[in-house]
Amino acid sequence: MKISISFDFFGSDENPKTVDFSDYCVIIIDVLRASTTICTLLELCDKIYITDSLEKAEKIENSIKIGERNAQKIEGFDFGNSPVELIVNKNLIKEHANNGGNIVLTTTNGTRVLENISSEHILIGSITNAEEVAKKAYSIAKKNKKGIMLVPCHRKGNFAIEDFIGAGIIANYLFKEYDEKIPDEKFEELISARVLTKSDWVRKIFESNSGANLKKLGYFEDLIFCTSKNSQKSVGIFDKKSGIISQLI
Repeated sequence: MKISISFDFFGSDENPKTVDFSDYCVIIIDVLRASTTICTLLELCDKIYITDSLEKAEKIENSIKIGERNAQKIEGFDFGNSPVELIVNKNLIKEHANNGGNIVLTTTNGTRVLENISSEHILIGSITNAEEVAKKAYSIAKKNKKGIMLVPCHRKGNFAIEDFIGAGIIANYLFKEYDEKIPDEKFEELISARVLTKSDWVRKIFESNSGANLKKLGYFEDLIFCTSKNSQKSVGIFDKKSGIISQLI
């Protein structure tokens, strides 16, 4: 089984591109904060509508709307993209979902990347669910005779070290699942991401551009939460036709 990492930055919002990963089970990684927010929501409800379009988000009726642009809550939305804020308001979200209401999420970068990936199996990975998403991705890939592609979302065409670190952490757990002899030369493209995980990676994330911006905006608790390794068990799977992320059982 081939385990790879994408070095594609997916361009800008103005020039989106679709990438064909149909031969892979894909793990999308947006550590700060879309992936972690999705994992958090899936602990509160069965499904999430996800879109990169504000217009589409606003058209989904009877919905709690969650979203941000450049890490700041969208005006008129119920919540921003803060997993800690969502946990504080978990009873309201659960009650709304249990009564047939919809949950919709839109973010600056993660949702756009999701919609520009072509694959039958697109999973949501983060540091908080690293071990669980690795197990599920490996099982799916083995069953369907596919490879695994780790896709750091980065940020609007710019490198985001937190997503690269997240990919390295998930890769480490994938190798624990690997039931073949691993040739030394087979996974060279993963070396840089995996090496980062042996450093003080939490500090690197806190001091990253995205981390510094979140601290400046008052989201320090989100940084702590998003770097809490294996604190969540939920793994989302994205259905591109419906635009829904649901819990992968």
